[in-house]
Order: sequence, then structure tokens, then C-alpha cells
Amino acid sequence: MLRLTLLFALLGFACLPGYGQKIFQADFPEQASIKIFPVDEPDQADLWVCFVWDEKELTRTGLWMDMRFDYEADVIVFFVDDEGESDLKIWLVDTVKESKWLNESKKSLLSIKKKVKP
Repeated sequence: MLRLTLLFALLGFACLPGYGQKIFQADFPEQASIKIFPVDEPDQADLWVCFVWDEKELTRTGLWMDMRFDYEADVIVFFVDDEGESDLKIWLVDTVKESKWLNESKKSLLSIKKKVKP
């Protein structure tokens, strides 16, 4: 839970201006298409992520925009407290330029599937 609190604190830092993802944070793991673990050290991550605030800034992978509703999102995620339960490990960065893949074999986890809006 501390990691999730840290994530929301880091969301407060604005990121400036590929292809990013609109994410929605599920309340329960079974609602998510991917389970995320925020790592303690940058070299432990599969992906370095920067949160952005405007859809126009979603120009490449590693740029995420937190959506209010699940139907607005490209990917539904759940943040886990145990690294062993995760599908993807992330490190949060402060700038768009820092976002990047460290483990490109995980790219398919963020492939976007079109869905019908309610």
C-alpha cells in the first residue's frame, strides 16, 4: 500500500511532452489485464514510466495517463505489493524523455485492444 501511496505522490509531478497508454487502476486484481509492481531501484524495472496529464502527450510507450473510468482506458492495471505477483515492473521517472523499455520482451503486455464504449 505504501508503494501505491508513493505512486500517487509521484503523479503530482507534471511530466512534459511513439505511443502511450491510458490506464485505469482496478480495485481488485481479477479486474486487471496486467499486474504492476513499482520497483525500488531503476535497474530492476522492465519499463520506466512517466505519467502525463494530457492525451496529446501520449506520444510513446512508457507515457501513461491515469483515467477516471475503466471504459476510457486502453489498459486496466492493478498495483501489487509482491514482485512475484506482477506481470510488469515499473520505475517512475520525472520526465517524458526518461521513459523507456529496459525489458522489451514485455512490450506485448501493453498492446492496446480496442473496445466498445458503453
